[in-house]
Amino acid sequence: MLKLFTFIFIFFFSIPLFAQPFPGKIGTNLDGIGGIAKEFPNITLTAGAWQSIANNGSNATTDSLGWPTEDFRVVFFDFRPFNAWNSAPDDPGKYVTDMSGTYTMSFKGKANLTSWSDATIQFLNQLYDSVTNTTTLNIFFPAGGGANKAIVGNYGFLMVNFNQTQFTAGTKGVKEIQLMRPGYTHKSPQLFNTAYLNALSPFSTLRFMDFLRTNNIDSGYPKKQTWNNRQKANAPRYSKGAPWESIISIANLSGKDIWINIPVDADSNYIVELAKLMKNTLRNDINIYMEYSNEVWNGDFTQYKYNYDAVLQSTEDADIRSSTAFDDRRRARRVAKQIIKAGKIFEQVMGITVASRTRIRPVFAWQIGGWLPWYDDVLNWINTTYGAPKNYIYAIASAPYFGEGNAAPNATPQQIVSAMSASSDANIASIKVLAQYANQWQLKHLQYEGGPDNGGGSTVNIENRILANRLSDMKTTVIHNYTDNWFSANANGTAPIGTNDLANYFTMTGRVSRYGSWGATEDLKYIHNLVSAPKYDALCTLTGKCGKEPTVAILAPLNNSSYTVNFNLNISATAADTDGTISKVEFFVGSTLVGIDSISPYAVSWIPSQAGVYAISVKAIDNDGKYTFAEPNIITVNAGSNGILSNSIIPELNIFPVPTSDQLQVTISSNEVKNSILEVFDFLGKKQFEVSVNQNAMIINTSKLKNGIYFLNLKTEEGNIVTRRFIVNR
Repeated sequence: MLKLFTFIFIFFFSIPLFAQPFPGKIGTNLDGIGGIAKEFPNITLTAGAWQSIANNGSNATTDSLGWPTEDFRVVFFDFRPFNAWNSAPDDPGKYVTDMSGTYTMSFKGKANLTSWSDATIQFLNQLYDSVTNTTTLNIFFPAGGGANKAIVGNYGFLMVNFNQTQFTAGTKGVKEIQLMRPGYTHKSPQLFNTAYLNALSPFSTLRFMDFLRTNNIDSGYPKKQTWNNRQKANAPRYSKGAPWESIISIANLSGKDIWINIPVDADSNYIVELAKLMKNTLRNDINIYMEYSNEVWNGDFTQYKYNYDAVLQSTEDADIRSSTAFDDRRRARRVAKQIIKAGKIFEQVMGITVASRTRIRPVFAWQIGGWLPWYDDVLNWINTTYGAPKNYIYAIASAPYFGEGNAAPNATPQQIVSAMSASSDANIASIKVLAQYANQWQLKHLQYEGGPDNGGGSTVNIENRILANRLSDMKTTVIHNYTDNWFSANANGTAPIGTNDLANYFTMTGRVSRYGSWGATEDLKYIHNLVSAPKYDALCTLTGKCGKEPTVAILAPLNNSSYTVNFNLNISATAADTDGTISKVEFFVGSTLVGIDSISPYAVSWIPSQAGVYAISVKAIDNDGKYTFAEPNIITVNAGSNGILSNSIIPELNIFPVPTSDQLQVTISSNEVKNSILEVFDFLGKKQFEVSVNQNAMIINTSKLKNGIYFLNLKTEEGNIVTRRFIVNR
């Protein structure tokens, strides 16, 4: 009887602890660009190198902007399972993200196109416009797989050969290549895949190490990277990783804190300019964690050697050489010195001190296990050299992964998961020590990375190692790792709960292979079917921020509508939440936040000052902090002033009374109302009815509308939209 009671007690009282959410404490690393997240609508940005056809695949010659000046080939994407090209993929499920559909392409110049692909693709509707020197076409990429699907999986590879290229007479090559994913307007200004932005909703912080391509990118000491040779946002391809402008755009849109990695070889001016860029363009409600490169302790990365050579040779680091005779401690101290230096620069530029422990958050990152003494040494050295560490760094950070431990070489997937849980338990001793170090100096202890680790490159039992990541029990193990072995009182040791703070999961998305099954999800479509993404499901449980997300729809401006500069444009949206309330709705033009409205119906005004094509985005945030982006609407702003488009005047629209009951008086200020219509939409964006405009003063019958919030759109012949909102209340 006692045993039964004990079982019942544990069962009932462990569930609330097991399911306890840690909102604001779970971040994520983002995968490198060009991965399965398909983050950019324009695939060219993440395509492979231009490969010379004449020189057997070596890098093609390019002009000063980076466009090829000879016949070339380029891999636009390769999502085949690892080692599928040898008909022996690591993944037993041979999963390939669906890449099918019709892509649109354009480029300046002419070329004869052929493909090298695992699919039978079709080049369709290829046209050359001699006036603009532009070639346009569609590329159809089929779904499914061919005869060897059972061996290598679905289609997932596309290389295009550009032969007989001609930019101008006598000049080879082509320029301004754009390949847009299916479903996007060609040359759309939309910055990111909407599903990608929505997948970031549960997380508090985004670490951009792989996104920035931090590892193995330096040219060796003593060479320095200047701000001028960083990855430029207007480059043909992001060959050096994503530009800083993209990181800022993601942060501004998502509203998430950022964790950035300062290049190991960045000179001081690089950091100054980066701080200026963030001061001028990053939302001021976003915190900035900063780390010096990535895993500088790790001899597998070139940044390890760069740091080692610098500490032994640079004049700047003579103080470190004289501070200790031990090279290993010198290396760690230089890492601390470099991140303190970056923090000071950000302080000076942004006018916020590290000591305030608010927005500027330098982090000393090293590793657990046998590396623990280096933390103690560095913290004491900072205290002796600079002063109290809390005034110079925000936190120390580690990467407590949990692997297969002592699992047998032929272990089943279930046995592997059990071994991984035990591996997580084994980390707790080191985690306690670091929490106590952090508390001693009034710092936080963070995870710059962490999560399940089935990598290493070995092919032993690779199928079961991969399958372990797809078991539902993996969700339980991930939750256990963070709940019991990071956030708990036991994991904090003698330090108070909360010393172990932000934990960045590695990574949000990713494919499986012998080198690791890092991704919380293998496909963004699984976000709405979490049974196929148990690790992402675990992170949802830990954050408490998944499921029953708010809904949102853009009412105005309409997609593909046109306006002029200096026109007061109304941006309106509907939003709802089934399990709570809408906290606020944010409105964006590109990645710039142009307004927030917390009272329904939701709307802001924006006056475009420059002609161009713009993506209008709207994000609804509910009372739980969950958010949803609507698919953006694309608008064109034409040159002109004061609302003048060609020779037409955009009219003013006035309505009365508001609220109304059975009729609405509508007054239009301009005589230019020919072929215009009035449309009435409900709160959810469903059109109720429309009427033709035949005069400047009209009465709209609203007697058949139920009580609620509605939107009245005046749509002119030129495509301009003027919106007003009204309430029906009887």
